[in-house]
Amino acid sequence: MRVLKFHKLAVSLLHYKEKNTDMAVSSTENVLIASAKQGDARAFELLAAKYKRLLEWYVKQLNLPVSEKDDFIQEGLIGLLKAVRTYDSKSSSFVTYASICIKSSIISAVRKFNKQYNTLVPYDEGSYDNVPDVSGSPESDFIDRESVEILYNKIFSVLSEYELTVFEMYLSDMSYADMSINLKRDIKSVGNAVFRIKKKLKETIKPNR
Repeated sequence: MRVLKFHKLAVSLLHYKEKNTDMAVSSTENVLIASAKQGDARAFELLAAKYKRLLEWYVKQLNLPVSEKDDFIQEGLIGLLKAVRTYDSKSSSFVTYASICIKSSIISAVRKFNKQYNTLVPYDEGSYDNVPDVSGSPESDFIDRESVEILYNKIFSVLSEYELTVFEMYLSDMSYADMSINLKRDIKSVGNAVFRIKKKLKETIKPNR
């Protein structure tokens, strides 16, 4: 049932036609978020279309080689997915929460990149405080609706059942330790699964860029 729900979401994305929707009213946005959590493809697509500008803005703050931008865009997408999956309207506005999730994912990726390649991609967390207005999103520089569709659609053809389970837990912001307990696997197994997931998602997106 779980895989079927997400597969239905991915297939529906391919048939989505963009609509002009007033995203300014927070109550309307909360309805979209609630629907997206339940697997409504159109609701998530509307949210992704709106917040992609925010995602791109964060990546633009980094002095990255063009060849590396895809990886960080992917991390930002995962951050946005986390935001949609874990948002609680009682805590803060979604734009604030989405900003935190995207920022956290990208900064985490920068730190891992610097450590892995023994290099320094500079970033200033303070410069991330003045986020752009996301009420209107211009043509995308790095990511478009097709990329989001590809990401969702390919998940079900490239990830194993175990990886799908790990990915869902990862999007729910579950720690590696908690995933390890729930799955009855050691932390190394969970970490390796997350690494494989990101590698596979990267390979599905990159050829289309």
